[in-house]
Amino acid sequence: MGRINSDWHKANRMPANPTKKQRAEWHFEHAKHCACRALTPSIVSLLVSQGFDVPKEARLA
Repeated sequence: MGRINSDWHKANRMPANPTKKQRAEWHFEHAKHCACRALTPSIVSLLVSQGFDVPKEARLA
């Protein structure tokens, strides 16, 4: 998809044993700040279920 933002990844680790809300928040911020991978359908579903908007450019084609 794109280049990894290694600085963002180093500064923003996924918490250990995250709640659904924490996972959704991490993936939402990840999609905004890093282009290393597209959002999978399961992550899109998680984001929607937790009330987050999903950037269209971050979705799988």
